[in-house]
Amino acid sequence: MGRITAINGGAPEISVAHRRRFARHFPGLFAYVRAMSDDYSTGVADVVSAFEAALSEPHADEDAFVLSLFANARELCGVRSTAHDTREREVLSLTFDAQLTREQVSVLLGLPVDAVVSILLRGLNRLQTLRVATEAAGDAALQGFAA
Repeated sequence: MGRITAINGGAPEISVAHRRRFARHFPGLFAYVRAMSDDYSTGVADVVSAFEAALSEPHADEDAFVLSLFANARELCGVRSTAHDTREREVLSLTFDAQLTREQVSVLLGLPVDAVVSILLRGLNRLQTLRVATEAAGDAALQGFAA
């Protein structure tokens, strides 16, 4: 029995419910996987594998499915680092790319919600600082070009 057949309880094609879940969660999951890795083709394979694993597991509700889906993706991407930049990038991606709630991010990363909020605010501050610096450098370059 193949993976799809096993996931669909013996049916040879993906069910409508699974197709809807895939359509609903693929964009955010793919954006997260791309943020955490540099290889496009491996990223696509990791997303598909994460879906296969999550769809083959029983879940009490949609929230449990989403947490399982992202936990599988984290494992496949090898996201185990707690380095400051990696954790910050991960929290920003899970919040804005994947649109997970702070509570879901907290459960997924094993952090208190307050820590997630703190990391999120620190990351947004850093992005704001980078945006201002980039705009200033762009303005300076444009003035130099026009001279």
